[in-house]
Amino acid sequence: MSDNNTKHKEVFSPDHVSAGRYRGGPHGLGDPDDKTLRKVELEVSIPGIVRDRAHREKCHYFIDEFGKCGEQHGFWAVAKCRKEVKAMNECLAKWFNNEKFREECTQVYLDERTQYRETGVHTKQIKRPYYINPQKELERIKKIRKEYERLEHKDD
Repeated sequence: MSDNNTKHKEVFSPDHVSAGRYRGGPHGLGDPDDKTLRKVELEVSIPGIVRDRAHREKCHYFIDEFGKCGEQHGFWAVAKCRKEVKAMNECLAKWFNNEKFREECTQVYLDERTQYRETGVHTKQIKRPYYINPQKELERIKKIRKEYERLEHKDD
């Protein structure tokens, strides 16, 4: 039944791209000029970029407010910070459903993917928490500096 000259049938729908297209290019990582998206990119990668950019760039004020409220109320933040949570979620939903913003994030993803396929080097950014208490962060940095200085002058 199987003939060496016949090609295997693709199991993908017309909306999806065959994995075979991702084997070419200068580093064997795919064609850098290919702008088609796989299902996982459409459903996981791009929404992740949208969510991350909305948290860090568009809704950071609301996230900071919720973070401060959470620190102030501790365990009771679930009940006491409902106003802040609602404002934060409304902001995030607004940007997550904004088609222009989604297209912008898709372009960011395609640019990063093209760069990776051309060079073979990931340009992945370091993930940091969405909310950092500035006072606690300064204390943490001071503690690290003191420890570093102590270790530097240990032999003196």
